[in-house]
Amino acid sequence: MPRIKMILKILLGILLLIVLFVVTCHYLVLSNARGRLYDDADSIPHRTYGMLLGTSPKSRITGKKNVFYKYRIDAAVALYNSGKVDTILISGSDHSHEGVDETVCMRDSLLSRGVPAEIIMTDGEGYRTIESVLRARDVFGINSYTVISQRFHNERTLYLSDHLGLHDTIGYNAVSPHTGWSFITYIREYLARVKMFLDIWM
Repeated sequence: MPRIKMILKILLGILLLIVLFVVTCHYLVLSNARGRLYDDADSIPHRTYGMLLGTSPKSRITGKKNVFYKYRIDAAVALYNSGKVDTILISGSDHSHEGVDETVCMRDSLLSRGVPAEIIMTDGEGYRTIESVLRARDVFGINSYTVISQRFHNERTLYLSDHLGLHDTIGYNAVSPHTGWSFITYIREYLARVKMFLDIWM
């Protein structure tokens, strides 16, 4: 019995350390983004570039319409119509889990909403957020931009941008849905923040 109790204490200690690490990562990202995120297109400062982070038009879980996708398109259109970005870089996967090119789908959605083709650029190799930020800097030569995604995604992207020397980055928050299976996305975000710090440190 004493040995079992010791093992249980060790396991509990490890679990508490993991929880503490997850919470610390979360609050570091939150703190860094404070004062740099906007929900109103009229109040956000102008940037030459907006970086629209890719996602599939269909949900990975249900196969139905992805509301995260819809709201990101809405946000990008709102920024363009308000004159707060001059060029939109769509960064995502050109071959996502269901074989969909996220960047082409998003470009077509923007075009259908009246955004002119000449102000849209696409990067199909933004397979992960860190790659989107790196490629914006190193491939497209962009050092200042407004990132366009849901708030939780923007917070993490701002942290990555700062780490990579892009300190003039701000975020425009697309609507964050809270229906159906969307809660899984928010749970995954805690793990994504941990993974981000591991990427940075390793």
